[in-house]
Amino acid sequence: MENKVIDNAVNHITTLQENLCLCENNLQYIKRLQALKYWIIKFDGLLENKLQKEYAAIYESYFCSGCGFSFYDRVCNSILDYKYGNRPF
Repeated sequence: MENKVIDNAVNHITTLQENLCLCENNLQYIKRLQALKYWIIKFDGLLENKLQKEYAAIYESYFCSGCGFSFYDRVCNSILDYKYGNRPF
């Protein structure tokens, strides 16, 4: 049961990543960024120690980076950038 919920969260994140490129205006862009942040945080909260091994690669792709910012950091920074008035469109 827990694996289905985690897989659902990963599917939401993937769909939102794809739809982020299809935004037509600022409102769509920020709403999708906020939803993406919500689902990434939810994914992090769903993982327990026993499940982290199965989803370690996915977790690292969202929260770790070899250099620069992680995917989660980039989402948060984009939301902050939008808050400070820098609009993508």
